Amino acid sequence: MLRSNHPIRMAVLAALLLAGVTMHAQTTASGTINAVLINKNAIALIFDTDPGGVPLGASGTAAVTANFGNVSAFGPLAAGVTRPSVTATTFTVRTRFDVQVIEGGLASANYRLTAALQGGTPTGFSFAIDGVTLTGAAQTIQNNGPFNVDVPHNLDLIISTASPTAGGPNVGTLTSQTINFTATAN
Repeated sequence: MLRSNHPIRMAVLAALLLAGVTMHAQTTASGTINAVLINKNAIALIFDTDPGGVPLGASGTAAVTANFGNVSAFGPLAAGVTRPSVTATTFTVRTRFDVQVIEGGLASANYRLTAALQGGTPTGFSFAIDGVTLTGAAQTIQNNGPFNVDVPHNLDLIISTASPTAGGPNVGTLTSQTINFTATAN
C-alpha cells in the first residue's frame, strides 16, 4: 500500500516545490517611451472670489456662480453685496469678483476682456460690469488687463422699481442670468 501511494506523494511534493520556486521567482522588464512636447501659446480665464464680494461657487475655475441672496431697495443685504444706488425708478445691488487671465508663451503684455449676456434679460432687470451695461453683444470691459494677477471687477444688478404692469419685475422674482466673458491677448 505504501508503494502505490509513493508516486502520488512524490508528485504532490514535486508540485509544491515547483509552486514554491515559481512564487519566489523574480522577473524584470524595461521599456522606453519616446515623447515629443509641443509648447503652444495659450491663455486661460478663471474667476476668483474677491475679499469684498460674495463667495463664488466653484471659485478658481472658469465657470462660477454668484448668489446675491434676497435684495430690495431698502432692506438688509447678504454679506458681500452693497447697494450703491437707489433712485425713484431703479436700485442697484453690487458685488465684486476677480478675473485672472493666465498666459503662457505669449509675447503679449496684456489682454482685452469682453462680456455679453447669454439669452434675454428678465423683465425689470439689467446687468452691468464696471458700469458697462451688458447686452447680447460683446461689450468691452477692459482693454489692457495684466496677466497672471487677480483684477477686481464690479457686477451690478439694476432692478426697476416700476410695478410689474409698468415693466418692473414681479415681487419675489428669482432671476438667473449667464454672462459670457472672453479674454483676448493684445
